[in-house]
Amino acid sequence: MNDTRLPEPLFTTSVQPGWIDYNGHMNDAAYARVFSLSVDALMAAIGLDQDGRDRSSLTIYTLTMTIHYLNEAHLGEALSVTGRILEHDDKRLRLWFELKRDDGAISALNEQVLLCVDQSGYKPRAAPFAPDQIARIRAFHDADAHLPMPRQAGRGISLRKPE
Repeated sequence: MNDTRLPEPLFTTSVQPGWIDYNGHMNDAAYARVFSLSVDALMAAIGLDQDGRDRSSLTIYTLTMTIHYLNEAHLGEALSVTGRILEHDDKRLRLWFELKRDDGAISALNEQVLLCVDQSGYKPRAAPFAPDQIARIRAFHDADAHLPMPRQAGRGISLRKPE
């Protein structure tokens, strides 16, 4: 792995029996779970694995998550998630994930905004990432900064067709 890029794939799994819904394909909540587990992998890459959380008292809270469902995933199908950091500041990350099936088709897209939270006090509060963590975040962001913004990124929800 190149230390300036997020691991690729960031997360892999396969569609589990309990993830199949009444329509015979992966349930929407299972997609959210896969993307949540992908955030865990990203947290480890930036130094917020269990050891990093214990040392710094920092963790991540999800502020918003949007999932675009593109192609069904079925029982037993292998899945892989790639990710990139679209934006960041001292306390927040804006992430983009792509979930691919084993046939290479993109099954879903996911955008998230995460907040760094210090849990060391009486009440959790927003806090800057630790210096080593922000250094990794910057390196990962800079490695992909030349890529175009994903077309679906930043889209709100409405019934109107995009112009």
